[in-house]
Amino acid sequence: MAQQHRDSRGKSMLILGIIWLLGAISDRLWFACDRSVPAWDQAEYLTSTLNYLQALQHPQWFSGDWWTSFWLLSTKIPPLVYILTVPFLHIFGTGGDRATLVHLLFSAILLASVYNLGTKLFNRQVGLWAAAICVLLPGLYRFRLQFLLDFPLTAAITFCFYCLTMWKKQENAAADFAVYITERKNQENRKIFYLNRLSFFWSIAFGISLGLSILVKHTTVLFLFTPIVWLAVGTVRQKAWGRLAQLAGALLLSVAVFGPWAKTNWLLILTGGKRATFDSAIAEGDPGLNTIGAWIYYIQHLPEQVSWPLLLIPLVGFILYYWRNRADSQSILYLDSCRWLGVFWIGAYLINSLNINKDDRYVIPYLPILAIFLAYCLTLWPQRWGKQIRWGTIGLGILAMLFHIWPLGGGLGNNSVQVVSPGNSSYPYLGKQWPHQEVIAEIIDTEPYLQSTLGVLPSTPEINQHNLNYYGALANFQVYGRQVGTNLKEVPQDVRSLSWFVTKTGPQGSIRERIKKAQNAAVAAIETGGKFNLQKSWVLPDNTNLNLYRKQLHPVEIQPLPEARSQVQLEQVTVLAKPVPGIALPVTYTWSGPWQQLQSGLVLLTWQNQQSGDVAPGQTVRILHDRAIGQATLHPGMLEADKFAVGFRVVDRTAMLTPANIAPGSYNLQATYLNRKTGETYPINVPQVTLKIDAEPEVIASQTRTDNENDKKLKIAEQVPANEDTPELDLVTQLRAMAVNLPKGLPGLEPVFEQIGRINQYDPIQDYTVQAEQALAYRLKQEPNNLEFAYALAFSRVLQQNVESAIGALEKVTQLDSQNPYAYAYLAFVQIYGWHPKAAETALKPALALNPNLPEIRILNGLAALMQGNVIQAWQDLQFLKKLKI
Repeated sequence: MAQQHRDSRGKSMLILGIIWLLGAISDRLWFACDRSVPAWDQAEYLTSTLNYLQALQHPQWFSGDWWTSFWLLSTKIPPLVYILTVPFLHIFGTGGDRATLVHLLFSAILLASVYNLGTKLFNRQVGLWAAAICVLLPGLYRFRLQFLLDFPLTAAITFCFYCLTMWKKQENAAADFAVYITERKNQENRKIFYLNRLSFFWSIAFGISLGLSILVKHTTVLFLFTPIVWLAVGTVRQKAWGRLAQLAGALLLSVAVFGPWAKTNWLLILTGGKRATFDSAIAEGDPGLNTIGAWIYYIQHLPEQVSWPLLLIPLVGFILYYWRNRADSQSILYLDSCRWLGVFWIGAYLINSLNINKDDRYVIPYLPILAIFLAYCLTLWPQRWGKQIRWGTIGLGILAMLFHIWPLGGGLGNNSVQVVSPGNSSYPYLGKQWPHQEVIAEIIDTEPYLQSTLGVLPSTPEINQHNLNYYGALANFQVYGRQVGTNLKEVPQDVRSLSWFVTKTGPQGSIRERIKKAQNAAVAAIETGGKFNLQKSWVLPDNTNLNLYRKQLHPVEIQPLPEARSQVQLEQVTVLAKPVPGIALPVTYTWSGPWQQLQSGLVLLTWQNQQSGDVAPGQTVRILHDRAIGQATLHPGMLEADKFAVGFRVVDRTAMLTPANIAPGSYNLQATYLNRKTGETYPINVPQVTLKIDAEPEVIASQTRTDNENDKKLKIAEQVPANEDTPELDLVTQLRAMAVNLPKGLPGLEPVFEQIGRINQYDPIQDYTVQAEQALAYRLKQEPNNLEFAYALAFSRVLQQNVESAIGALEKVTQLDSQNPYAYAYLAFVQIYGWHPKAAETALKPALALNPNLPEIRILNGLAALMQGNVIQAWQDLQFLKKLKI
């Protein structure tokens, strides 16, 4: 009997392997023929796999800082799929099609989980038919053919539900063996130990799988919440406290698995979740929860996800079987198994219907559970013709899949398949190649030594910021794509800040109404403003044109020199306008030196007043222009190492900000080189250059910064046409200017938040925050009591989400600005962000003494109390939310 059982199981495993292999062959053949480019989300996820591939080239497993930076690579979307894709990229190389090889792993997990669920809840026949149905469900194979998180999530949730089901099964197994044990007391100890160990094993498996599933996508909880609560309530009713403890332990174990990533990124997860649900639902016009459409949305789309044959034929078999056996249905219909599947499916359906952002792909994780039920229903057809019906149903499913993924039969074939399987087809794109790689190659060929940011104005599935960014990442991360031109007020800054843009004729894609004016203005400024040249144009497969533009005046130019250099030198400084207080001043620096020092160098530039002894109170006697050489865009690209043995000259065109309260006089330049990697410093000899500030300068309205005592927002104003040639301020200067607002609290933060998202687009890796941190740390060592430096340093570290170093910088701020309650509020906020509520509470005590009625202080105190379990104190303090003005 045991031998027969093993043979039957071996045969089932062979059939299951064949099902997986046939599905894999079908998918890989599709990918081999497809020549499409990834759309928005697909390209973003593919880029993330490359980020993790790069990070795992040189892992530092025992470094806490490395782990923090590792989790920060994906701040809003859990990273497990990206991490699991890395080995496939290592083995097979990079590229969109090769990244989808990870789906073979998830397909195996899904089919094995479905088979085992079907076997444990029903029988092996149900398990095998369920696995076959999973391969043929339109709602699943459409997403097997795209690099999205939904198919991996489906596999992860199904495996997690299998582990939970196996743990649930141990309850009945324990009760059955209790009778057996009383009859054979000599085996009592061994049997009890065995049963506890098995139940404990499945609870651990469930906890780990739940944590991993959340690391695939946090919507896991929408599907498993109902089964978990169902089992928890059942154990409480049965007073099975040991099993309840196991379930609670499994949940805690899952937190230990996904906790490090969530703890690092929890604030961005919350804010990103709001944008992904409420904002997207409003933009897409999804039905409101107070309408019937919201609750029947997914039922209406079920035929598209399952197909009519796979949905109706099994249900008819179930109805006929139930009708024939209605007198004794409870003993025949596996009611407990069907109820358990229903708990999962109905709970998942209702909770996902509560999500106002509706999309078919959000609910595909419940399709494998439905497939198990449909497979069970297929086996209920009468034995006389049941086999023919089962194979006929699967045959129809195969035909529908083939007609949906291959353009068979032309228009007639497509119309025919819509009758039995409605929904969009997923044909491979067989047409002309899209020019993304050519666009990236053109930029790199033109600027082989530079990292470039490409401003992308259209946003179609084929041409958008995400897929151009992905192809730039494939080219050693030398080109980044970013969407700009979305805010009309910021268009002049966008155009000044970037050197490369792409525009497109014809339809512009998903450009919402509110940003069409901004996009049109950006296109006009680039194409007809006279500041950009058309670099190259491509005719796209849809017969529209893609145009690549390059700025006429290049912000950074690099020239190899015939001889080597030992140190960085400043060869020339050119000030291109008359300096005016509070106005951006265009300046060009020409540097030379060895490649490594140029690439990893910060230059600390100080324009110092030579008559500083005779200065009125409140006036400043210097202009700071600390920054990386070449705006930190020097990139080795794909060039050979011997190309960098010579010296290089870097022409760096930028602008610096003359303070509004600068004292008149003559200013000379002082320069210090700071190596970002080694910390080495040395003085740089500078050419003779003098900057003269007049006592009563001529007023020029361009990039001005208000110095009104009542409105020091320090926000860059729109530049008037008379001075539109002035370059944008470098990003380090902009960061320091924004940091001046921090002592004001929330009123000062508003203009900061308005600007930070914009300038992050210009520097895709936010290296300007690191430049600012290193330069300000050096400056603060020289001037330890400089409050402006202290605030700016803390700000730069907060923007990097570097909690521990930000805490250190803010502690310095509280020492220098001890009478400002907002200084303590910033420190407490970072303490709360880093999950140090007790330290946050301690930090807030001086602020409460200074101003106990300040809403920001009381709210932070309430959050710290809540995180420590002090509910009463939290309730009292959080009442101040009503007084908060945002």
